[in-house]
Amino acid sequence: MRNLFFLVLITISFNAFSQETTAGDVSNSNSNKGSVLIIPFEPKLYISDIDNQIAVKNEMNFQDIKAKFRAALDQNLFITLKTYFTPLSFYTLNEEEARTELSYIYNSIGYKYEVLEVEVEEETKGKKFANKFKKKENNDEYVEASVQNGQVVSQVDNREKYMKTILSNDQLLTSLNKKYQAEYYIFINELDIKRGVDSQYTNSNTTQDRTIKVHYTIFNNKEEVSSGAIITTFDENENDINKIIKSQFGIIAEKIVSKIIPIEK
Repeated sequence: MRNLFFLVLITISFNAFSQETTAGDVSNSNSNKGSVLIIPFEPKLYISDIDNQIAVKNEMNFQDIKAKFRAALDQNLFITLKTYFTPLSFYTLNEEEARTELSYIYNSIGYKYEVLEVEVEEETKGKKFANKFKKKENNDEYVEASVQNGQVVSQVDNREKYMKTILSNDQLLTSLNKKYQAEYYIFINELDIKRGVDSQYTNSNTTQDRTIKVHYTIFNNKEEVSSGAIITTFDENENDINKIIKSQFGIIAEKIVSKIIPIEK
């Protein structure tokens, strides 16, 4: 049943994506650049609070919404990578081969939650520089369990976290290297879309913007080189799926790709 469900998701979005690539070939024609393989998130690792609104606005069912977001994220990474690498995508394979390959990968990995290091804008001489960041410790949201004045204080951990890929099969990278010979492997671990907090729960008169959170892990052909999550916000009233993808996914793709190569603005 799980494989059948996965095959349906691949089939739904394959035709639209293949217009941007070459069907039946996992790579593009530029062989002079190092290659990067994109691994899309498992369909079960999609969490959205706004699918009801998106479904009504776009006349789509929930499976189609998930499949479109999944394929669009892969496609935006593919397009962003093309300037620097030869991108490789499972959406360019036939459905059966893609299903088999991804099933092997998903069965060879696990996931682990890690604390997301918060990046804040750095101010220099009274000016803010959006592209310069420093790590900010969010220890104020974490309290270890202890005994104070004879009372047990429970552990409190409200720090932002992300889910990273863990290799449960030690031979996975070796196997992928033999077949794809990629320089990097970008694993998209999870996609979360959260609605804004309603004003009744805040001191504000307006609802906060919605957020998109993409969890990722990047490996070279030997080991992990980067992991984390990219978080962006969009308007609380925006339910057009194409506008959400167009306004957000390109930004997210650039931020992920910048973890392996600086992108000039």
